Amino acid sequence: MDRKEEILIKEERTRSLMKSMGLKAILLKRQSSFSWFTAGGINMVPISTEVGFSSLLITETERFCITTRIESARNMEEENLANFGFTLLEYEWFENKELELVKKIVPTLEVGCDLPIYGLKDISEDMKHTRYSLIPPEIERYLWLGEKTSEAIESVLMEVKPGDTEAEVTGELTRRLWQHRIDQIGFQAASDERAYKYRHPIPTEKKIDKYLMLCVMSRKWGLINTITRIIHFGKPPEKLMKQYKDNVYIECYMIAATRPGVATREIFEKTCGLYEELGYKDEWKLHHQGGGIDYDIRNFICTGESKDIVQKNQAFCWNPSISGTKSEDAFIAKEVGFELITKPVKFPTLKIEIDGVEFIRPHLLER
Repeated sequence: MDRKEEILIKEERTRSLMKSMGLKAILLKRQSSFSWFTAGGINMVPISTEVGFSSLLITETERFCITTRIESARNMEEENLANFGFTLLEYEWFENKELELVKKIVPTLEVGCDLPIYGLKDISEDMKHTRYSLIPPEIERYLWLGEKTSEAIESVLMEVKPGDTEAEVTGELTRRLWQHRIDQIGFQAASDERAYKYRHPIPTEKKIDKYLMLCVMSRKWGLINTITRIIHFGKPPEKLMKQYKDNVYIECYMIAATRPGVATREIFEKTCGLYEELGYKDEWKLHHQGGGIDYDIRNFICTGESKDIVQKNQAFCWNPSISGTKSEDAFIAKEVGFELITKPVKFPTLKIEIDGVEFIRPHLLER
């Protein structure tokens, strides 16, 4: 399937949503929506922006790219929108004419938007649900991203030395990811006591002594992946090793429970009970447990109130944590079983079995 064919599928889903909501058009402004609809295109300049610099307007019969003259050439040429059947609606950077151009196409303004803007109908949550079920080329791109990200983070950690700083480690990881034009859109790095104190430890200039927990959120073609790995210099304490294995067991349980048709709140509720059963009562309260992932870091954070049902070929990333440890690899919930997006490629491994399903998971790296 080429990009043109993939865009036709995305267009059909978008128009189906449009019809179900009684709309004449849908305006897509988020960078996540642009990447999804265009089969991996990019409409951002700063890598951290949520809103792109170009918008897509999808009507009942046509598709448009609305942008300034600054962005138009690159969008139509490098992003190949001209060949994909998009009509360009261009305006000057010093003129705020996007809404005016939308009105020319849909005078009644019966338009939904993936942002609450211009008084248009906010369909941001509906658009997320539209993209949950990944199609084969998206899965293929995701697995490539997972392999490169896994290799980068694990190879970096196999070369880390005591005395290196958290910032130096994340800097080297950025360099290796950028060799493949993979964005890093977020890091967590916690050495020694910081791993036990903070659930969101942004990297600092603190030097590493014996222990480092490293996490990266990587992105390519709009698809986002998150992964965590841990290293210990010298023999780890038995208590830490047991806790790490228990932590991995919890994640494996969550992955095994994530099957199409299952209510995500049920997975969350049973996981909370598993924490207590393993002797870590209330640890789940100290950090969220993750949720759905694809073109956003998390499409939703799962709680006991979640209404999301697992879809076929939907991507997830659970991230159960216990003070000092975390287990985190993205995966795809298949019709039967699952497929890991990130996985151990250089690290030692653990074998864990849940309800007859064998998992090969990354072990804590001892150096």
